[in-house]
Amino acid sequence: MKNFVELHKNHDQQVNVTLLEIKEKSDGLMNYFLIGFFLVGLLLAFFYDTWGIAIGVGGLSLIAYYSTKKLLPDSDLYQYVLSAVFGIFMAQYIYQMHGLFEMHFIAFIGSAILITYQKWELQMPLALVVIVHHASFGYLQYIGYDKIYFTQLPYMTLQTFIIHGILATIVFYICGLWAYNLKKHTQHSIEQTFEMGRLQEEQLQKEALERSNEELKKANRELDRFVYSVSHDLRAPLASMMGVISICEGEVLDAFMLKNIGMLKKSVNKLDGFIMDILDYSRNSRLEVKKEEIHFDQLLHDITDNLKFMSGEQKQVELKTSINNGLVFYSDKTRLSIILNNLISNAIRYQNPKAPNPYVEIEVKVSEHEASISVKDNGIGITKENQDKVFEIFYRISKSSVGSGLGLYIVKESIEKLSGRIELISEIGIGSEFKIYIPNSQVA
Repeated sequence: MKNFVELHKNHDQQVNVTLLEIKEKSDGLMNYFLIGFFLVGLLLAFFYDTWGIAIGVGGLSLIAYYSTKKLLPDSDLYQYVLSAVFGIFMAQYIYQMHGLFEMHFIAFIGSAILITYQKWELQMPLALVVIVHHASFGYLQYIGYDKIYFTQLPYMTLQTFIIHGILATIVFYICGLWAYNLKKHTQHSIEQTFEMGRLQEEQLQKEALERSNEELKKANRELDRFVYSVSHDLRAPLASMMGVISICEGEVLDAFMLKNIGMLKKSVNKLDGFIMDILDYSRNSRLEVKKEEIHFDQLLHDITDNLKFMSGEQKQVELKTSINNGLVFYSDKTRLSIILNNLISNAIRYQNPKAPNPYVEIEVKVSEHEASISVKDNGIGITKENQDKVFEIFYRISKSSVGSGLGLYIVKESIEKLSGRIELISEIGIGSEFKIYIPNSQVA
């Protein structure tokens, strides 16, 4: 939309620039024509001894044109004055030559010259001057005024006047039509130029998009190789280390060795968890949403079964589940597993040591439109100032925080991938509750 508006704006600007160039070129030509018309009047004065008319009328016409142009530089009024001036020069020549009708062609020459402005409206002042001049001077000569010099005949009949008027109207109409069509042609040419530019720009954008897609595909292939390397090459040594640690734990060791083995086990688990978080982040950002029917009872059973022993030396956390899913629910099972696994494991990990009976309550309610999931605990809680920050990437509340700082960020990103939303309610020393709302993407 933005590109369309910008293109339309540039089109209008180009039209204005082109019309301004036409105006400036036409103004330059008019200077030569006006000087030429004035000199013709002086030449006629030389033969017919009409110097007063040539200098007076011709000079005043030039003054009217140039003064209007000077006083109103931002207006097109001077162009209409110019049109009227051409008509006045016609009347001046007819008077100077004592009614020689060939001087009517001066009006037609002026009409043709005005076409260069590409404005049909400029024909109107000239036509008006011709009509008023012919009507008034013809009438004055007809009623007997002397030295009107309108025609060399005794007077002009009404029939002759009407014929002259029709012919002049036809000439002015044709010139006005040419001016109108020239302007339309100019605008059409600009539109064609912009259309060609738009098509070229679209082609360039299409080619750039194709290149970007190829680069993205290449990056995804490289990322796939990286994920494979992380999941196999990096985790394989960790699995070996965990095996060695398990063997060592089964042996009879002194307290010092057991303590070091425990620290090593904790570090290996932490590294493995960090690698798994990176894998989850990678999958979530790359993979499309895959919709399938979700069975929350089985999903939560698998998750809680894997997490119920993770509290280690801490108090055993009671996992409570409540599921109300009488309706069929469709969503991305992988992302839902990641979301629930992160929230439940965090609730277990950050239990309150002062709470006599630590617990995590998972409640699921499915409606026709969405699934409402609540993960509530009586853990240590989160301060008000940190509640908005916990969803930021690599954010950790303190140096003593366990984990990579990716868990809740992945939760939020996964929920947004599913077009859902998440809310957090927490209070220090009392616990936290995460409320999740996921749309029901039912498929036929």
